Amino acid sequence: MVKFKDICTKIGSGATPKGGKEAYCEDGISLIRSQNVLDFAFSADGLAFINDLQAEKLKNVIVEKGDVLLNITGDSVARACMVDKKYLPARVNQHVCIVRADLQKAVPSYLLYFLQLNKEYLLQLAAGGATRNALTKEMINNLELELPSIEDQQKITAILDDIQARMDCNNAINENLAA
Repeated sequence: MVKFKDICTKIGSGATPKGGKEAYCEDGISLIRSQNVLDFAFSADGLAFINDLQAEKLKNVIVEKGDVLLNITGDSVARACMVDKKYLPARVNQHVCIVRADLQKAVPSYLLYFLQLNKEYLLQLAAGGATRNALTKEMINNLELELPSIEDQQKITAILDDIQARMDCNNAINENLAA
């Protein structure tokens, strides 16, 4: 068993620029908020944008290709996804945590599948004793998982990616049929 803190190079959340919604721009650097992070999917609906100066103040929470994003507060706690590179560069606000795998130790999508497979456990952790559902950095740092070799992680995620792609295709077909 290993802890997330031992296989990740970054675990951390951001902030909302001063001024809240009024500080957002029509375009610029993406600011990913909890509403954008769904289970296994990134939603661009309501994606906010900030300018270069605001982004500079959030330079410690730059989203990189392969980062797993995890909602850490509120009703959407424990939802996790990865963001498509077309939305980069990006930053996250205080409700979203970046989980960045050490690529020498872990495959990012393996961590995503682990988080989603253990969502019920994460929800229990988040509900523990607080007035609002929340996952803390310490909770995420101390999550434990069995970690096979990189090669085995790649094999496992290839199978899971194929299943997920088929589910996405079936959901799209169902949506088209319903329409």
